[in-house]
Amino acid sequence: MNRFKISFYFFISCFVLISCDPSLEDKTALGDLPSPSFDIIEGSDGNTFTLVNTTPDVFIINWVIEGVGNLEGEEVDIAINNQGVYLATLTVFNQGGSASTTKSITVTEDATNPCEGNLELLTDCGTKTWVLAPEAGALHVGPDLIQSYYSNSEDEVTERACQFDDEFIFSEDGTFEYKNNGDFWADSDGNGNVTPPELAVSVGCNPSSAWPASLSSWDSGTHSFNIDENNLTVLGEGAWIGLYKVGTSSEVTTPQSSVTYNISELSSDRMIIFADLGDVFWKFTLVTK
Repeated sequence: MNRFKISFYFFISCFVLISCDPSLEDKTALGDLPSPSFDIIEGSDGNTFTLVNTTPDVFIINWVIEGVGNLEGEEVDIAINNQGVYLATLTVFNQGGSASTTKSITVTEDATNPCEGNLELLTDCGTKTWVLAPEAGALHVGPDLIQSYYSNSEDEVTERACQFDDEFIFSEDGTFEYKNNGDFWADSDGNGNVTPPELAVSVGCNPSSAWPASLSSWDSGTHSFNIDENNLTVLGEGAWIGLYKVGTSSEVTTPQSSVTYNISELSSDRMIIFADLGDVFWKFTLVTK
């Protein structure tokens, strides 16, 4: 057999082997990212919505909904009580990886929900002021809600007087007001340095005037809130409860547009809320003033 025929047969054999190898087709498919899409279905009252994933062939479906929080599932039902425009982001995963898409949800009117359940406990169907409980353990950070990396002592209630006198004021109409009464606690990072660095003050109590312009929305201000059976969300740039650096799912260095807390306990005079940051939990215990 001459050299040309040998080369030709070798080429044909390699072509057949390559074109018939299913593993190569699989590897190609693994590189295809999903093209996320979803529908927003408005409820009959203008404040409730159903978000439906329409992305084919995905196996993890995550939602981040401004004013609501983080949810999972093919279809999620949400309620937004306050008028405004809110962003909803869908992130989906397949064998090729993940991709996200964002749409806006427009709420044209404030909800006229009856004052009952957690709304009644939070506001007394009027206006109610909450403060950090003046007791050991009111501030807790740890791997779960029981074990702690840090938990304030009774002595620190006095040492952190500028934090324990902060007022978190909730009204039945959905208004949330934060009052620091002229001073605030500048917190530290894991290395003992003030956070965020641009705050440029010593860790501890500082006058409200020390907030730089870029972080001033963390100062006293009026915002709004949503509450349901499981979550309390404060809305508006810089709104927070307990400690400014605790966001919905991570510690943050800039004011957020909203922060959602899980409700562990809520009675007429005591509230325990927490933020699950994945590797750590921040827990705040508050009482009525």
